[in-house]
Amino acid sequence: MKTETEIPAVMDNFSNKNVLDQLPCMVMAVDLDFNILSLNAVGCRWLGEDFENIEGKKCYDLVRSPHCNTNNCRVKQAMENGRVYVWRNEITAAGKTFPVEYTAAPLKDKEGNIIGGVEYVIDISDRVKIEAEVRAHSRTIMELSTPVIKLWDGIVILPLVGVIDTMRAQQIIENLLSSIVENEAAVAILDVTGVPMIDTSVAQHILKTVSAGKMLGAEVIITGFSPNVAQTIVTLGVDMSGIITTGSLRDGVSKAFAIVGKKMV
Repeated sequence: MKTETEIPAVMDNFSNKNVLDQLPCMVMAVDLDFNILSLNAVGCRWLGEDFENIEGKKCYDLVRSPHCNTNNCRVKQAMENGRVYVWRNEITAAGKTFPVEYTAAPLKDKEGNIIGGVEYVIDISDRVKIEAEVRAHSRTIMELSTPVIKLWDGIVILPLVGVIDTMRAQQIIENLLSSIVENEAAVAILDVTGVPMIDTSVAQHILKTVSAGKMLGAEVIITGFSPNVAQTIVTLGVDMSGIITTGSLRDGVSKAFAIVGKKMV
């Protein structure tokens, strides 16, 4: 355990600049005219300059972003409003552009007067890359969970399995409409046998899908309604009139063939 005399001796080795220089992000302070007052080691490395060549220069001349030198500049807003702002953006420094997350805060003197602004900037390139990969994987999973199959010339089928939420419902509509156009389909079968629950929200999504399909000239047949689901829809008061429905996929396929002038044998 350190004694009282040893603790100040240890702290003497750590000036404010020493601490800031060890942070893995850029920390920059500017005055009210956006002249650079302080910049830590990471910031100097991003700019490819020593601090002696940076001090006193305008921050927006060295670090550029779409908001720099505009009314949307977060440091400008922090100095004017005395508030802290957290934002995502892209910056360009030393010819390199990369995504960042930064915090802008007012810089105050001992009396609490705002004398400038401080920016705490983190390079989030790796995070953005991971997020993009996650979104791509999510889209792939979504597409695999809503496959549209060409059953016959002029007939496509979309078997639904699992819970349908708003995001997936939008994917269902997009996939079905794209398939109708690509295959010049006259009939689209929407099979809900694998959907565990049909509530008002799901029913409305299904109705939107049917309406969107009809707008492209395709008749949409809904198959797979169980007695319990049918009773639930009636109880909810969802208007399914004008929509072709069948209890089984087989019956739905038979109706689809009849619409295109074919007969199942």
